[in-house]
Amino acid sequence: MPLLSIQIRRCIPGILFLELFIYSFGEPFLTPNDPFIRHEIRLLGDEGGFEGLQNSWPLDLGRLSSGLQESDYTSELLDNRLSEEANSGFSPIYTTLGIADDRITARGFGPEPRSGFATNASVSWMNDRFAAKLSLNAFYGMEKDWKARVDEGFALDGSYIAARLGNWSASFGQQERWWGPGWDGSLILSTNARPIPAISIDRRIAEPFETKWLSWIGPWSFHSFIGRMEEERTVPNPYLWGMRGEVNPTILGGLEIGFFRMMQLGGEGYPSDLSVWADAFLSQDNFHSNQVGKSTEPGNQLAGIDLRWSMLDLPFAIYGQVAGEDEDNFFPEALFFQCGLEAWKDWGNNTCRIFVEYVDLTSFWWTGDPKTRNITYNHGRYRDGFRYRGRPIGHWSDTDSQILSIGGLLQRKDYIGWGSIIQAGDLNEDGSGQSSVSNGFSSDYFSIDVFNSRKYPAHGLSVNTSFGWESLKPAGGKTDDGLAGYLTLTRTF
Repeated sequence: MPLLSIQIRRCIPGILFLELFIYSFGEPFLTPNDPFIRHEIRLLGDEGGFEGLQNSWPLDLGRLSSGLQESDYTSELLDNRLSEEANSGFSPIYTTLGIADDRITARGFGPEPRSGFATNASVSWMNDRFAAKLSLNAFYGMEKDWKARVDEGFALDGSYIAARLGNWSASFGQQERWWGPGWDGSLILSTNARPIPAISIDRRIAEPFETKWLSWIGPWSFHSFIGRMEEERTVPNPYLWGMRGEVNPTILGGLEIGFFRMMQLGGEGYPSDLSVWADAFLSQDNFHSNQVGKSTEPGNQLAGIDLRWSMLDLPFAIYGQVAGEDEDNFFPEALFFQCGLEAWKDWGNNTCRIFVEYVDLTSFWWTGDPKTRNITYNHGRYRDGFRYRGRPIGHWSDTDSQILSIGGLLQRKDYIGWGSIIQAGDLNEDGSGQSSVSNGFSSDYFSIDVFNSRKYPAHGLSVNTSFGWESLKPAGGKTDDGLAGYLTLTRTF
């Protein structure tokens, strides 16, 4: 028997319907910036109202539409909403104003402004085959990053052009991406850093293979992008090539598995011809120091796997992610980890979710190498490593950190959401090497945050607020602590 009452089942799609209307009218994608809508979609899947892969964002609305199942959920509302989404033409104009202090060290799956004062104006257009979005941003009061750079001014974050090619979509732009099941972060790709300009191709609807020999793999999807990183780096303008495949095997219900790979190559002063890309793809880019040819290494790579398993129709799931900074015989090593568990429940006319998540960004070598520090997200040639504009493209806590996060979400039927998260642990625990959050020293980290989302559909308005406390205590230094928070207002015209 489903665990949610029929009444709650009917409320969830209505909430999801409205949230989709507020945030996504005229767009084919859901961006990874709202934990409450993610919770609602996940709840649909966990309670049998949606079949589809959910660990790769932005989420294609075609995938959401195709995955809806006949149940007590009011799918007609979602179908009508998705039918509206397919209409040609322009969306309303969205305007956003955000203010925040400079204490937001941690960036998870949320709408935090990227500077002390941030504004945005955006409009999108689509028809049955093409879509485009123009998103104009201004960032002011940006805190200096770990290299004393200030990344503020005007930007096109969130802009793109896209085309549907059968069951595939191709796009070019600066879209935010999140790969993995984690709520507080992702080892491989999260919204911690600003979006990288890239071309991408994505499978829209995760359908199984038709042949019986492969049908057991279940619905599968694939995503890939090639982006160009910023110029203000030790090696300016390197390429970043990301790939992710996902499956939902039929042999074990509730299991979602993802395989990912990230490659950094080229850049000013280094070759980036076809042979370099081929060597990187074939993993011919990892030479030991005693080998001839080390200076011709084509790139820097990450690879790994993640999974989420909702077990035995219980309101409970475990999830995890493991990535490796190097490779040996085509297997990643220098491993770092993320693991978590989550549970969900209905409370009358409301729904909630709680999660516990742990990440360890020190390195473990299954080949027995004793080096464990200053490896994750770093590289000998690409000194800035897997960081973009001052922040890791993966987990916010950066190299050699261990963080425990405990959080929860409560979604009410009146379109008001409450959430909270507590984070504690060590940043750059060995106190050496490069780190965007604790560069050249170790720090004890603690934060508590309470956040709120309110939507007023009659006025085309949404409000997000956050209030909390953050403490950074450097080893041998003075504790830096204080209040932290932000406010964002979004209005449509």
